[in-house]
Amino acid sequence: MHKYESFWFVTIFRGVLAVLIGAAILVVPDMTRTLILLPFAVAFAVLSLAFYCVADSVLVFVTSFFASLCPARVALRLQSAVGLAIGVVFFSILIDRIQLHWFLYLIALQAFAAAWSELLVARHTSRRHGSRWSYAAAAIALVCAVAYTIAAVFAPENLLPREVATLAYAYLVAFGLAQILMATRMIAIERRADRVAHA
Repeated sequence: MHKYESFWFVTIFRGVLAVLIGAAILVVPDMTRTLILLPFAVAFAVLSLAFYCVADSVLVFVTSFFASLCPARVALRLQSAVGLAIGVVFFSILIDRIQLHWFLYLIALQAFAAAWSELLVARHTSRRHGSRWSYAAAAIALVCAVAYTIAAVFAPENLLPREVATLAYAYLVAFGLAQILMATRMIAIERRADRVAHA
């Protein structure tokens, strides 16, 4: 029970982190509209997304110790490694050489990794509790990964910096909210089941 709750509490924290970083959707897209603020918007986007990738990867690695199934542990650790690699790439990219549509490729890769590990965790959770809501975060990550891959491959030149920033931060907000709601619900279900078992 303690490991199960710890997993979901860390997942809630991951969701809150994603929503907080994603809240930049309120500021960064508007900064990209003006030529003077565009370099600052790009720099902020690079640093905030790099910070998110690294911090989320550390939290994912922590949750891997709470997972009871070996495939879920492996998937979470691989997701953590992919996220750290993407974070390092974001941090190492020189601001004057970056192309904003590169964000779409990196976010798509991170979203595919998140969808895969979330799917494995959801399979175990849905078997244990009979709830399909555990697939919400995996579905959002998968849909965003596919959409961003298509956008990066077919329309990179047509996307304005404002649209790229909006896409990047919208993913974080949607994914973070799904994680918070799913984890909160799973904690409530587990506590209810635990009370019934003790009664």
